[in-house]
Amino acid sequence: MSRPLTPTIADCLEHRYLRPVFQPIGSLATGDILGYEALIRGPAGTPLENPVALFAEAARAGALVRMERLAARTAIAAFIEAGLPGKLFLNYSADSLRDIEDTRDEVRTFLKASGIQSDRIVLELTEQAPLGSLESLTKAVFSIRSRGAQFALDDYGTGHANLGQWIALKPDYVKIARVVIDGIATSTFQHEAVRALCKLARLSGSKLVAEGIERVEDLIACRELGIDYAQGYLLGRPSAEPPLTLSDVSLRALRVKA
Repeated sequence: MSRPLTPTIADCLEHRYLRPVFQPIGSLATGDILGYEALIRGPAGTPLENPVALFAEAARAGALVRMERLAARTAIAAFIEAGLPGKLFLNYSADSLRDIEDTRDEVRTFLKASGIQSDRIVLELTEQAPLGSLESLTKAVFSIRSRGAQFALDDYGTGHANLGQWIALKPDYVKIARVVIDGIATSTFQHEAVRALCKLARLSGSKLVAEGIERVEDLIACRELGIDYAQGYLLGRPSAEPPLTLSDVSLRALRVKA
């Protein structure tokens, strides 16, 4: 059966027109790969290939939770098949995190069948939909973490991601948004802002991930500030078959003594 030129969200769900790509997240201390973030692409050559458009349309169709559930399971299957090391970072809206808790027996069965341990999974809270009740979200996140998975705040410094969420949700990882990181090597304000985040992270026990790294100077600045991990085109581009090491240029930069 041929794929429709302009697939609907129902088409994407029924026929599973989703493709995962993976972007590495690396340690600034050692250059080792911590894991990979799964990024979803919709049907190739269509407007829904763009993930922003795909999930926005799913939300408009009232199918965001179903789409995110399918995206996660598709990514997990591809991650295991590719034999990628480390942790798998998966993007979820607040309602989808609540859904994981509500369907925990089904989720447990799926993970067992897939062959992935829950402690290899990091659930990232995204801003694809309203947060809703922080109290109910906190309960869901704490319950999920009690079963082995970890939790991350995504895009910290933009939108809904704020200090109140950090305090309530106690994330294992806080991913600092690209808008905060890009140009940090030459911006005194950004440098001092991130220095303050590093202090908060040490006090809370969270690990920081600098997002959107594209320049060697910014990578080195993040390492010197004490940020734990980084992600971005400089370290590795999203790919269906990602490398098992960070890029040569990033590894050379990280070997330079501070």
